[in-house]
Amino acid sequence: MMGKVVRMYAIWMLALASGVYGTALVYRGIFQGETNNLIFGIPILLLGIWVTGNMWASARQIYRKQRAEGKAV
Repeated sequence: MMGKVVRMYAIWMLALASGVYGTALVYRGIFQGETNNLIFGIPILLLGIWVTGNMWASARQIYRKQRAEGKAV
């Protein structure tokens, strides 16, 4: 169980880093006019948002399941 939790947090941290890096690329693409940064930044940003959203949805689903079973903290 502990290994799964560590893996989940590692994936989540990589997703957050991806979102931050993608945001930086999009910002540079918009304000400095570098088209390549927009081309690469938008998919990286969307990947970070997508993975983070899926992690939150999974966590909510697990919490609700545990709460229904009476095991929630």
